[in-house]
Amino acid sequence: MDYYTENAARLSRRYRSRSAEDVHRDWLSLVGAGRTPGLACDVGAGSGRDAQWLAKQGWSVVAVEPSAGMRELAMADNIAQLEWVDDSLPDLAVLSARPQRFDLILVSAVWQHLEPAARAGAVAALSHLLRPQALLVITLRHGSDTDENALRGFFTVSAVELEAQAQAAGLTLVSCRRRDDEARAHIQWETCVFSKRA
Repeated sequence: MDYYTENAARLSRRYRSRSAEDVHRDWLSLVGAGRTPGLACDVGAGSGRDAQWLAKQGWSVVAVEPSAGMRELAMADNIAQLEWVDDSLPDLAVLSARPQRFDLILVSAVWQHLEPAARAGAVAALSHLLRPQALLVITLRHGSDTDENALRGFFTVSAVELEAQAQAAGLTLVSCRRRDDEARAHIQWETCVFSKRA
């Protein structure tokens, strides 16, 4: 997480330059009409953009961020209904020790940080934190810049792999959509949404 702490201010500005509604338009309709805001968790919350947006929509939000620099900048906004927690995948040991279960978990632009061998355990930990019929949203970063991938410690990700691991962890695929990054031609994003089986 040193990269994120050392570059916290610059990264926070970049992440906040786009709205949560724009970045997450592929799945926001699933938590709109007909779904009452409940308890949400943003894992790898970074600048706090998405966690703050959810809180302003009426969700009670737990924002998980292991980078002290990113977390401290985001906490300065002091948003109601938003709690910051120092925890991380794959284990989410702090959250797993709590009784809370979530109606929505967002894992945005995080999965590429996980070593492939850790991912099945991470999916199981996330599933454990969900209430029945709750949603898990995971965005996958597909980037062709090998230098950037090496600098930031990114691993190759796969929606096929993720779906198999999710199925084994009691989750059902709702949707999976892929689109280009609007600012960087070498990056594509794939958004996979799962529901916890009752």
